[in-house]
Amino acid sequence: MMPVRLRYAAVPATALALLAGCATGTPESREALHLQKGREYRDKKDFRKAVVEFKVASQNKPKDPEPLYELGMTYLRAGSAKQALETFQDVAKLDPKHSATQFELALFKVGSNKPAIVAEARAALRLHLKDHPDDAEAMGSLALAEAKLGNRDEALRLIFASVAKNPANLRPAGVLIGLFTAKGDLDTAKSISRKLAEMLPNSADAATLRAQVSLASKDVPDADAQLNHALELKRDFRPALQLQLRREIMKNDPANAEQTTAALAKLPEERVWAAYARLLLAEKKQNEAVSEYQRIVKEHPDSRALHDEYSAVLMSIGRNREAEAATSETLAKNPKDTAALIQRATIRVDLGDTEGASKDINTLRGLKALSPQLSYQQSRIFAARGESVKQGDALAEALRFNPRYITARLELARLLVSSGKPKNALDILAETTPEERKTPEFGFYHNMALMASGKWDEARSGVNAALAATPTSGFYYQDALLRLRDNDTTRARKALETGFQASPTDPGILRLLGDVMARQGESAKYAAMLTDAAARTPGNAALQLALGRALAALGDRTRATNAFEAARAAGDRSGADTGLALLDVQSGALDQARHRLLNATLTNDNVSARMMLAEIEARRGTPEAGVAHYLKAIELEPGNTTAMNNLAGILAENPLRMDDALFWAQKALSQEPSNPVVEDTLGWILYKQGKYEAALPYLDRSLRQMERPVAHYHLAAALLRNGDPSRARREYEAGLKKDPKSPARAVVESLFANAK
Repeated sequence: MMPVRLRYAAVPATALALLAGCATGTPESREALHLQKGREYRDKKDFRKAVVEFKVASQNKPKDPEPLYELGMTYLRAGSAKQALETFQDVAKLDPKHSATQFELALFKVGSNKPAIVAEARAALRLHLKDHPDDAEAMGSLALAEAKLGNRDEALRLIFASVAKNPANLRPAGVLIGLFTAKGDLDTAKSISRKLAEMLPNSADAATLRAQVSLASKDVPDADAQLNHALELKRDFRPALQLQLRREIMKNDPANAEQTTAALAKLPEERVWAAYARLLLAEKKQNEAVSEYQRIVKEHPDSRALHDEYSAVLMSIGRNREAEAATSETLAKNPKDTAALIQRATIRVDLGDTEGASKDINTLRGLKALSPQLSYQQSRIFAARGESVKQGDALAEALRFNPRYITARLELARLLVSSGKPKNALDILAETTPEERKTPEFGFYHNMALMASGKWDEARSGVNAALAATPTSGFYYQDALLRLRDNDTTRARKALETGFQASPTDPGILRLLGDVMARQGESAKYAAMLTDAAARTPGNAALQLALGRALAALGDRTRATNAFEAARAAGDRSGADTGLALLDVQSGALDQARHRLLNATLTNDNVSARMMLAEIEARRGTPEAGVAHYLKAIELEPGNTTAMNNLAGILAENPLRMDDALFWAQKALSQEPSNPVVEDTLGWILYKQGKYEAALPYLDRSLRQMERPVAHYHLAAALLRNGDPSRARREYEAGLKKDPKSPARAVVESLFANAK
């Protein structure tokens, strides 16, 4: 549902002018009329109409602060604190001596963490209390200001005076207790709560507040005694019931917890019905939490908010199929429930059902329920289809709705990096706030953009700082990338294994660890690690796909097929089709693989399918068709280095297209400057062009970074052409020893016909 404050903002100024023009009488009389109407609407809680009336009143007397003050108070009553603050600031500009406004502004300023602003609030509140010595709210706020400024004794004097004036409102005292607790001063917090309980022996509020402080200070007997006292005073007191429920869960007392839950469920406040379920979830008792949600949803079948919360919880713990069923049940009763629609769209994208997700997105757009979340989910649909340009447009739209939507901003930065535009990514990331830059997510994407920009020293500093603060799998992955760039394979693998233990489903870790272990001849061990991880983490598509590819590389077709089908069941249809096509290729069923992939691209065109189709065309002897697939892959993902490299390799087979091959190889190397495979491709193209001296450093560096037969053969040829036959012969023989049947041997064999 659209926030109330946006509906206020939607009232056009021209409409207000028209309303004002329709009234008769003097500006003073028209102002008075609309002020009266505004107050009447506000009393009836019809805030939207009240806002219109106060704006019209202000338009009739633009220099009178009173209508704007009433507007600010209306925003406060409606819960729109930001608009209230802005309105009070406008009043202060009109009349800096408007005392009621200065008081409201002081209440806002007390919440600041800046001593200078708190000091301004203190001065205004002291002035207010001179004229209103019995204002309990002002005393409580001044107590908070004094506490923030280090005046403990004065803060305590004021808070107790505030409670004496208005015993029914203990909220200021609770805030003050929270402040001292946050500072680590539990003794002061305890003394406040105990004196309040003594002052108000018949107050359930005071007893519950003391119970909370006692529990925080680990005085459990006092906490339980005060809690019992609060419930004796008021059996249906929500804060006491919620605290009691927490205690019963701490004591592992399910029987009494159920009774307390039943008491909460009888309260008219909808937000407490799921209190027990939330606590179970916080205790990481997911199955019990889900059971409790199911029970209360059944008890309150008409609560849309409860149904939406239940499906959101199912999503958060990865039970997407159940979440989809829950949202569908909600939508069967309320087809226009926008929260449920966006949830179901999200779930369907997660499950790979882009068609179903698109229908939900279109329904939301038809309802004019535009939001940054809607645009973000649409971007995910485009991503699943491989439509990176449309994905970027949708992410940009999400940021137009909400520039502080950090998830969309980070995803756009990632997309720009993968599209070969890391500098643009850094620009996008530079628009974040200082607080957003402190998050691990920002650090990860910023490091990736730095690496893609060739700013290796800055990236290393960023990764080191991140590993020291929040050692997550993503930062271990980045650490490994940097170590591989320095040819430190041993420490790179150690970083990857640490990341794998922390998050065995991280796609980046899975891919890079598999590559490193394959270089070290430990593919079987890698497959065993994945098998164990998949058994511990069933239903994860990324893990099943990685396992399927690892088993396929080992020739275990049966288990690989099972893994790919498990990935499909987990929601990755595209990955499963590509994996099964890989098995078809391995068994020689090229036409079957080609047919499977072409069908897949009709509904979900993607880079993986196009890359494999290109390889299939090469094996079928139709490389030009493969060129078309690689170009499509690059169109879908402009920064795909592998596609560029492979395209360069195919083009290099045609002497008439050697310049095109060189272009794509150089572009690939600009994307990944230290990629040994790309360096070999570029070096070999230069060799075939007769540029032997230019080719040698690329081929030499490629072999030093990654040991493999083709690199030995290519380097041997370049060394021979550059006048180093002795070393050339050694490299050739190393290639023979490792793989005498390599196609690369046939290409250079004539150069070493006399080699023994």
